Amino acid sequence: MKLRMNLNNIDLKCENCGRELTEDNIYVRVINGKEHYFCCSHCADAYKGE
Repeated sequence: MKLRMNLNNIDLKCENCGRELTEDNIYVRVINGKEHYFCCSHCADAYKGE
């Protein structure tokens, strides 16, 4: 299943590596009840939030 989001007016970057996110490369993971945005599952796995 592919998540489609309207990112036209939002400037999102991967919270792990800083890569710019688009509708085609966004990966969302809920961590501690908050949505975090990544470019792939590898960055989500490597993310160490504060």
